Amino acid sequence: MSISIQEISIIIAAKDLSPSILNPDFLKYSDIVPSDWQYDQQPVISNSGARISYDNGVRITSQPNRVAFAQVAPSKDQPQFLINSMAARFAEKLPNADYVAVGVNPRGLVPFFDNHRGAHEFLFHQLFAQGAWQDFGQAPAQAAIQLSYVLEQGQLNLSINEAKLKGQDGQSVSAVVFSGNFNYPVRGDMGIKRVQNVIERIQLWQSTVATFQQLVNERFLGASHAPSSQPGADIPIAPPAVENEMVL
Repeated sequence: MSISIQEISIIIAAKDLSPSILNPDFLKYSDIVPSDWQYDQQPVISNSGARISYDNGVRITSQPNRVAFAQVAPSKDQPQFLINSMAARFAEKLPNADYVAVGVNPRGLVPFFDNHRGAHEFLFHQLFAQGAWQDFGQAPAQAAIQLSYVLEQGQLNLSINEAKLKGQDGQSVSAVVFSGNFNYPVRGDMGIKRVQNVIERIQLWQSTVATFQQLVNERFLGASHAPSSQPGADIPIAPPAVENEMVL
């Protein structure tokens, strides 16, 4: 059993970065987004935030002082991640911004096809010690776990939740969702040096995702004796993690 990556987002934080900078014309004429991309819904632009999503699984959002580039896992129609190069071009087009941090947020899930209570049992029987506290009230206890790790390259925040997702056959599938947040401070003088450091942080995205997978697969799934998923089964798709994509 191993985690299935569902989505990755890259967040760029900068002081005094206005959400209104994120508009379709800026993205198109700055060559951040190809001109032939199609929206999957009408863009939402305001002074407090913006959200532009495309039919290839790429989503760009902004809030005061930060912008996020998110993409669902590659598929046959879109076989590679694009957001790393998009985020780098965004920083290059705004060289005078006061960049302060880059975040890389991978999200993945572990499905339990053969057990509708698999996620709950994984959390309460494998991760938690048994105790009377689990049996209280009229329904099983629910859990949301928040962990923080200090790594050489920065801080990793990890959240673990159980979820019910719809499988390819329409049936409900029990799953554990792992959401990671790696926070990389940006250093260097304002201008080109700061932009270069932003790009260097963005280029860490693949090793960051590999670290996330290693943590989950080896320290959570490898140590647990969780039942394996069905061979060749279609992994269910979790909805976009809008609440997590701007976390930094």
